[in-house]
Amino acid sequence: MDFTEEIVVQGVTAGLALGLLAVLLLLLPLAIPRLFVCRRRHFWCATARERVDVEFEERGLPGFRNAIAVLSCSRFEPPSAIACQRRCLSAGFRRQWPPALPVGGRPVGGAS
Repeated sequence: MDFTEEIVVQGVTAGLALGLLAVLLLLLPLAIPRLFVCRRRHFWCATARERVDVEFEERGLPGFRNAIAVLSCSRFEPPSAIACQRRCLSAGFRRQWPPALPVGGRPVGGAS
């Protein structure tokens, strides 16, 4: 009887492991596009001494994303010609100052 139980337990364990692997392989393609996103934020830039609109490339899962690149900044012309040290990639640097005041026509509490 013990031999039969051991075979059943091994079969169930292998079936669960293969099922979990199949679910992971099916869900992984759905998660990969969400790992890299572009996000626009506005804040007071101490380096430029003005309010700026910046588009960041962020990496990570929702809730744990980090900015990894500055794609554009309203401080420069053209916006993609970024010529600063990109200190704004650090969330701590962006949060040192109070939020930017609303500018005419823009809703308060927009994407930050």
